[in-house]
Formats: sequence, C-alpha cells, structure tokens
Amino acid sequence: MTAMVAHRSWARCRAIAMVMLMAMAMAVRGEGEDEEETPWQQEGWDLRAWDGHVQWDDDVAVLNGRNFETVAGRAPHMLVEFYAPWCGHCQKFEPIYQKVASHMRMEKINVMLAKVNAIEEPTLSQSMGVMGFPSLYWYAYGRMRSYEGGKRNSSMVEWISFHARRDAVHVVHSNREAEDLLEAMGAEEAVIGRFLHHHSVEAMAFMIAAEEDDTSYPNSSMPYVMVLEARGLGVARLGSEAGEERQEGELQGPAMGPSLVLRRSQAAGGGSVVLGRWFQPPKWHQLPPERRYALFDADRIKSFVATYRMPRVVELTGKVWRRVLQSPVRNQTLLFSDPFSPGHEQRMAAFAAVAEEWFGKVLFLQISSNFTSVLKYFGLTASDFPAVVVAVAGHEETDKGEMYRLDQSRPQFNLTTVAMAASSSSSSSSSS
Repeated sequence: MTAMVAHRSWARCRAIAMVMLMAMAMAVRGEGEDEEETPWQQEGWDLRAWDGHVQWDDDVAVLNGRNFETVAGRAPHMLVEFYAPWCGHCQKFEPIYQKVASHMRMEKINVMLAKVNAIEEPTLSQSMGVMGFPSLYWYAYGRMRSYEGGKRNSSMVEWISFHARRDAVHVVHSNREAEDLLEAMGAEEAVIGRFLHHHSVEAMAFMIAAEEDDTSYPNSSMPYVMVLEARGLGVARLGSEAGEERQEGELQGPAMGPSLVLRRSQAAGGGSVVLGRWFQPPKWHQLPPERRYALFDADRIKSFVATYRMPRVVELTGKVWRRVLQSPVRNQTLLFSDPFSPGHEQRMAAFAAVAEEWFGKVLFLQISSNFTSVLKYFGLTASDFPAVVVAVAGHEETDKGEMYRLDQSRPQFNLTTVAMAASSSSSSSSSS
C-alpha cells in the first residue's frame, strides 16, 4: 500500500516537472523571437514571389476584391489605379502606367503598381470612394491616401521614387551610430525615434510619418533616424516632460518605452523637443479613443514635426512656402512689413515676443511686399504696409474662416509703438 502511494506521488511529481520543463522551453524559445515579419520587411523580398494568386499584366498587378486587402497590407509601397474599360482617359493613361511600372522594376524600386477594374469590382470601388476614372491611390505600409503626383511619365516617376525611397528612414543600432550618421549627412534637423523592433506598431507609425513627410519634396527630405535598442530603451536618456527643450540635443530622463525626439535647426531656434501626450494636434479630441490615446500615431507624429520644426516667427520665402501651407497650425497672425522699412526691427521684436507665448497654437508669419498673391488674398497692397492681420481658421477645411486687421493708426495696436514702450520699460527697470 505504501509503495503504491509512493509510486503515485512520484508519477504526480514527474508530470508536474514535465509541465514546468515544457513551459520553460517555450519561454526560452520565445525570449529571442520577434513578432512575425511581413514579407516586405525581409531583405531581398521579390514583389512577385510572395503570392502566386496575383495575376500580372506585364509589370502591373491585377487585383480584385478577393486579394486587394491582402496585397495592400503586405506590399511596402503600392500605387493602385481604379479604371473603367470604356473610359477614354483610362485608355490613354494605360501605356503611361505600364511604362512607369516597368521603370520601377528596372530601377529596383520596391514598389508595386496595380490596377482594379472598377466595373467588375463595384463593391471594392465604392468602399474606396471612387468617383471618377482613372482614380489613383497610394499605399505605404498598409495605409492609404490619395495619390498627389502628376499623370505624366516623368512626374509619376519622380513622385513614386521619392515616396518609395529606401532612405526615408535610416536604421541604426545605437545613439553613437545616429550621431555619426547625422554628422556625415551634415543634417541641421532630424527626427530620431527609438524602438525595440522595426516592425512594432510604434515603429510602423514612425515609418509612415517619414514616408508622408513631403514638405521638402522633391529636392530633399529631413532625416528620420530609427535607433533599434535591442536591450530595451531604459538605457536611453530621453526627456519626458511636456515641451521639454534642451540645447545641442542633450536630453534627460530615462525612457521606459519607445521615444521620439525632434532636433531643431538653428534657424528654427535650435535645441530638441520630445514628443509626449501633452501635444495634441487640432481636432485630436474628436478621434476615437484608440487613436486619441495613442502616443505613436502617424498623424500625431507628422503634426508634431510640422509644428516644432518651424521657427517662432516664419519669414515667408519660397523655401518655406510648402511647409506653411502644410502646417497643422491653421490660426495665423501675419505681419506685413518689408525688412528694410523704417521701424521693421522694432516691429519684428514685438511680433516675436507675442509669438513666444503662442508658439504651437498660432503661426506667426512675416510677409514682404513682393508676395503679391498673398497681399491680394488678404485685400492689401504695398501702400498698406505695415499691417497686422489675425486669421482665425474655420471649423472645416473648406471654411475660409475670419480675418481681422489691426488698425496700426491706433497706438494700442501699433507694433512699433508697443515695441518702443516695451523697450523703454525694460531699460528703466534695468537701470533702477
């Protein structure tokens, strides 16, 4: 009897030990494994090799409702055309599209050009919001947006090549590598993200933001550097306070998770700004909770970079025109003043003092008289200089909003008078 009890106890212990050994083996096996990578994240991936169910018309993939979502979610970059066989514009566009697709293949640019017969796939077309033909949509890492390039061979090649470029994100594995890379590039500004894996949700949002940052298109782009910290981000020293800025990129505070830092150019004021939940783009509160509380959202990153890469006061030139148009800060205060006009420096000083307080909420622009199109839009001429206009954005994108011109003949609104009063006040306080 005693022997039988002892045998059962031994068997029970053996079973428990086997379960523990299996659990330990699974834990060890999973410890060094990453999440499953999609095919396009693997080196040397062939666009045609990953799925034999996709048909090809020369170098253009032919998609339908059964395989569209799968292909769009797995191709790194994809341009898709929705067409109608009877459409004359589509027929004229077809040889151009084929030629661009062949060019991408020969240049080994990692992008897929695809097409969908909208007449045979009405459900898919309606879900995409197709209203006319041909309609073009751009996918990057599974995220869709309207194609914004031209429809000629050269303009399509230029746009696609820029947005499918391999160096949209530079991947390094240490802070030192990131510093050496930026120094070699001579980069005055950069976006630096630190992640555990390049295919994590946070890293994917970073990659999408980098791909969609076309404020300098087609000439150049701001470097986006992804630092992969395999040992975890606790070793990285990063700022975590709201709006924290440090000079020369020196950031403090241990990071407990993925982090993003914007290094600002000297023209924008220098220093660095750390992304945090304190930053909320316009209308962010209207988004669903899963996006509203996500720190690493592609739109949040884009808006953060576009806002804080700008100087306190933007002197409008052709170089920054595109950045101004794409700025998420839609409320503006505009100073119409020529640089060599009497009192310009005093007006700019007063303007900058107000801009310091409202930075990130209101875009402050200095506009010269040579921007005649801008003057015409605001109903001004060079004879009205100096002038100050406050433009309040409307609730909708198509809403022009409201504009208020501050009467410079009244001392309380005149920037020169305000600047001189502030200057004399500060001088008397310092002398006392």
